[in-house]
Amino acid sequence: MEEREGTWLDRVLEWLDERTGLYGHTIRQAPRYAYRLDFWLGSFVLASFLFEVVTGMLVALYYVPADPYASTSYLISSVPLGALLFSLHSWGAYAMVFLLLVHMTRNFLVGAYRKPREIMWIVGTVLAGLTLTEAYLGYSLPYNLISWTATTTGLNLFTYMPLGLSNLIAAMTLLPQLPGIASGVDPLVDRFFVFHWIVGALIALVLGLHLYIFEKHGITPPLSKEKNRSELIDDYPDKLRSDPNWKLQPLTRTFGIIVVTMLMTFGAIFLIASAFPFQIAIDGSQIKYIMPEYNPALAAQTPPIPDWYFLFIYFFYKSVTPSNASLIFLAWGAITVLFPFIDEYVFRHQSPHPVMRPASMALGVGFILSFVVNSVWAYLTPGRDIGPIGVEVDGVIFVLSFLTVFPVLRWLQSRAGPESDSFNLGKRLGFASALSRSQELETITLPRPVSLGLDLSILVTLGLIAYTTARMFTLTNLFLDQFELGILAGINMFLLSYLILIYTLRGDEK
Repeated sequence: MEEREGTWLDRVLEWLDERTGLYGHTIRQAPRYAYRLDFWLGSFVLASFLFEVVTGMLVALYYVPADPYASTSYLISSVPLGALLFSLHSWGAYAMVFLLLVHMTRNFLVGAYRKPREIMWIVGTVLAGLTLTEAYLGYSLPYNLISWTATTTGLNLFTYMPLGLSNLIAAMTLLPQLPGIASGVDPLVDRFFVFHWIVGALIALVLGLHLYIFEKHGITPPLSKEKNRSELIDDYPDKLRSDPNWKLQPLTRTFGIIVVTMLMTFGAIFLIASAFPFQIAIDGSQIKYIMPEYNPALAAQTPPIPDWYFLFIYFFYKSVTPSNASLIFLAWGAITVLFPFIDEYVFRHQSPHPVMRPASMALGVGFILSFVVNSVWAYLTPGRDIGPIGVEVDGVIFVLSFLTVFPVLRWLQSRAGPESDSFNLGKRLGFASALSRSQELETITLPRPVSLGLDLSILVTLGLIAYTTARMFTLTNLFLDQFELGILAGINMFLLSYLILIYTLRGDEK
């Protein structure tokens, strides 16, 4: 009897199952080649998010939306470890945005958005949008002159959004005058505080979905120029059985490297937040918030400067009319969301290797260069219109990207065979690229027993941990010494991450 063909709904569900793991799965073991930090950039993003959740809850204990500036100043100037906590939460937000951009850029470069990872890329871009929204809301909450001026300017610009988005934004931000609000404080602060928690919860949900899909697909195979090659390690059972570099490792290694990335992230935030206190001045025995409180009269004389991650958006509004700037911004976001399908159906690239994706790489280089140029240009021209030359320069950047990157990559295609598995540009230029070196290092394993040199490094690390820990306990003034405490804590986290990395990756796992 002839089997009846499935309905369109069956095909849709099968398509979703292939990309999202609709029917469930468990945590995967990772192959040996994946134990390099560049494969775990998502773990850095996760660590920064968890860091923000914990520090955000502690900051919220002292934050009063009805009097935001005074409560922020009180936390910094009167609460033991309060200034460090505020600096940690603020720098942690920067860290999450920065790490997210690095993570997405890396996944673009290695083609980690290709079939069947299209939905995971889309979920990731939604996560990026929510993260920027969360940062926008958090930036406004201290209610200082710069942050609230930029916030209200941004809201005014967003009212030009098409497709009914302006009405949605207005419905969520326009408030009647309510009794009981402290004099001079915009009642919108209270709503932004609530939204800050709501968006944080949405980030947690979307992040969980992102991780769920990731576990469905597994780690991406190494880069290859082979056309129409599967991007799922499950489709390489022979390699998983016979190739030492593909051998699945115990979950201990996975959990170990996740802990390493978290400690490195926490340590870096502690060091930066302690060495460069965020908008905080230390004058003898006084620690104070240096940003002035928002004042409508002063705001009228203050150029609106958004935080660094919004400068590239602000650039469009400084170059063309707000309506056109909104369209450019939405087009930028739509291209990012739909890029997996543009790569597959418009550019028709058939391999994940950067050399084999010349059109995508040229477009990506244009995006990256314009992001940097737009951000710097907007920062250097506060409160001034740039004019149409701004978007004209962007157009020139994209044209030049295609005129340079595209032919260079096509030339490299002609110089290498289709079966080449590595990016050999470094060899062709006469030096070993960083990627080549890392590929050589990933096959090196530490023998058992551990060498004398490694033994000494472990002993030195343990000694440093003991010293910094003892130094932390000698600090008696948790108010004046809080930033020194933060530096010592950051150093300890990096030292611990080194020990865990050695323990996790030592020896040849059988």
